[in-house]
Amino acid sequence: MRHRKRQQGFSFIEILIVMGIISVLVGGVIVAINMWTEKGPVFATKNTLTKVKALVENWKQTYEMYPPGDVTRIADVAGAGKKAQAPGNDTNAGIEALYQALHWPGFKGTELTQDEVSNNDDDKLRAAIGKASADLMEIRDAWENPFVYFNRDDYGKYADGASYYNGLGDSVEPKPWKNKDGTFVNPESFQIYSMGPDGEPNTADDITPWPRSDEEEEPEVEED
Repeated sequence: MRHRKRQQGFSFIEILIVMGIISVLVGGVIVAINMWTEKGPVFATKNTLTKVKALVENWKQTYEMYPPGDVTRIADVAGAGKKAQAPGNDTNAGIEALYQALHWPGFKGTELTQDEVSNNDDDKLRAAIGKASADLMEIRDAWENPFVYFNRDDYGKYADGASYYNGLGDSVEPKPWKNKDGTFVNPESFQIYSMGPDGEPNTADDITPWPRSDEEEEPEVEED
């Protein structure tokens, strides 16, 4: 009987082993959570960029031109629809125009989720011009900053800045990305990118749908 009772319980060594296994499992879960906390927003942002890039290419197939970076030019490019009056602001203009273009009458695109859009500067058109409301919504990244969008026709105009974007921080002036040889990235199409976790454009942590090497230099900024 005494021998049977000893067999019914766990020994001290067995308890230590079980505790060690639990500690390893808990540690693994914590590491996985930390990795997802850091990398999860990056994955989500890349997925949204991939989806929006495909929508822009479909828009080009429909209307034979890429969506303009100015909301007042969408009707001219699409060749139909109600023309927007100037919204009276120049903040987040490129990505706001892209959102309106992707909701243009006649364009059959995938709807964006609520987590992928916002109206950071709380502005609107005088009247709705497409399937979207008059609110000038922006397509945003996982850090709730608007994506930056440039039509190829706007590269030269904003090569030195003055394209204002207002994310969660102060107003910034993103520029079209350039290659090391000084030429614009995607010279015949468009650029759309995230300003990354720091919310600052044209820095190393920007997330782009085109490949960038780790050795890629940041655009030079002229000092006043």
